[in-house]
Amino acid sequence: MRTIVAIYKFICLGIASLITIPSMFIWGVLFNTKPIFYIVPKTYHTVLCKIFRITVEITGTPTTKHAVFLGNHLSYIDIPVMGSILDATFIAKEDVKSWFIFGWLGTLAQTIYISRKRDAAQQCINDIEKMINRGRSLILFPEGTSSRGTKVIPFKSSLFELFLNDSLKNKLFIQPFTITIKKINGEIISNIEDMDKYSWHSDMELMPHLWQMAKLKGAHINIEFHCPRPAKNFKNRKEFAQICYDDVEQALKKNSPLPLDFKQKVP
Repeated sequence: MRTIVAIYKFICLGIASLITIPSMFIWGVLFNTKPIFYIVPKTYHTVLCKIFRITVEITGTPTTKHAVFLGNHLSYIDIPVMGSILDATFIAKEDVKSWFIFGWLGTLAQTIYISRKRDAAQQCINDIEKMINRGRSLILFPEGTSSRGTKVIPFKSSLFELFLNDSLKNKLFIQPFTITIKKINGEIISNIEDMDKYSWHSDMELMPHLWQMAKLKGAHINIEFHCPRPAKNFKNRKEFAQICYDDVEQALKKNSPLPLDFKQKVP
């Protein structure tokens, strides 16, 4: 029975994606620099959450100022979860650009891709500044990868240097958030295996994990938004990264149904 349910969900996913790709292209051409640009991607993310029965409980209030929202990363599912809540543009690793269908959708949604090449840093700053000047907010997962959800991986402080750039820091607020898995299949998380039904990490293959996710009855996620701070208030990237890390780690420790691994310092 759950296999039939999973097939139905994949059919719905395919239909939603096929409708969204041309819609997002046309919408982007017409409203590229307008606030209503996010209507299509936000609708798509909301539909994905409904298809996979992901319910989201929000604690705290997302700022309405120009902001960089940053937090822990558990799964590719975090993208529709956060995208259904925020009018914001994602910052992602360049690898995501090559993902089938999702890479196309990310590009159409104007995702900013971070390259590992040293000479690409200035281009990334330019892309971020362009979005900020358009009045766009940004979403970043500064762990640089996804985790199981029992700890927060130290944030890559090099990423924070971008937002301390003289041309950006006076325009930005920084608001950390914490993602916590609360329930799977309607039941409170009780073991690591339950966490892995949502979280996608290490060497997990994408499609087998997505298939197993489709067979579930759903998941309940808590998103806690922390106090927004002006970027100009941070002295350097390491302090910046550590303060944000502490906000996220403390909330995960408070909210997680499982014990949290030991606290770490950002590099």
